[in-house]
Amino acid sequence: MKIGLHRYPLIICVQILSAAVFGLLPLAISQDSAQDSKVSVVKAFMAARTLRHNVEARKRMTARLEKAYLHDKRLSIRVRSGRVAAFRFRPTSIFPVDHEKFLVSVESTWIDLNNQVSSTIFEQIKFIKINREWVADKITFLKAIPRRPVLPFNIASEKQAKFALRVAKRFMKHLVDRDLEKTTHLLTQKFQSQFTSRELLKQYLLGSEDPTYVAFEVTSLAQTESKQITVGTTLYLTTGGEMGFERLEASLILTRGSFDWIVDGVEFKVS
Repeated sequence: MKIGLHRYPLIICVQILSAAVFGLLPLAISQDSAQDSKVSVVKAFMAARTLRHNVEARKRMTARLEKAYLHDKRLSIRVRSGRVAAFRFRPTSIFPVDHEKFLVSVESTWIDLNNQVSSTIFEQIKFIKINREWVADKITFLKAIPRRPVLPFNIASEKQAKFALRVAKRFMKHLVDRDLEKTTHLLTQKFQSQFTSRELLKQYLLGSEDPTYVAFEVTSLAQTESKQITVGTTLYLTTGGEMGFERLEASLILTRGSFDWIVDGVEFKVS
């Protein structure tokens, strides 16, 4: 007996649909894998730019970009005067030009040589494939947002406020550098005596190494007494090689000593 195909349309449709779906699965998996690979490439390149030297970052560049990184007027001046401290981008911002090129938009937080946030930079990076390896070929700065200015409040002497702010910035620089020795030189004995051991003092001031401090910015400055100024700051923390950052508020209480201002109190508060 002959069986007409029209009597089993549902079975045939399911078989055709299954064949189509499973036929497309390898392509979808391949595309996802390629996208994940590009995300990893961008993260690795940006993470290399956060290092205190540019050796690793230059290994991930074409010769043309490396030359610009070292000698181009606009790019090299920015690199010599600071570096990337933190970065973030959306995987959806990766735009494939063709099989050998792609563009990505990245937001990066830049710091100066004293670890202070200098600006937020929006940039576009072009990557090309050479010998089956992705390398950065061009960095285009699209927009820069400079750090916010600090407006002093209730300051009796602008000169003394500048002296106090200078000490506060040095203290925060050493904190980001995880240099306990230099940090404690700017602390009063009264504050240090609150801790029963140097290790406890270190844990309180420096926190963990991952995430770790990578930058700071001054957010406020106010005179609370005739010889006391409070400086509000924000610490930026990142996890090695990862995108984004956390913020930690750090309030410094500075008192005027015989010769200079000195930090008499440090209070941390999660943003």
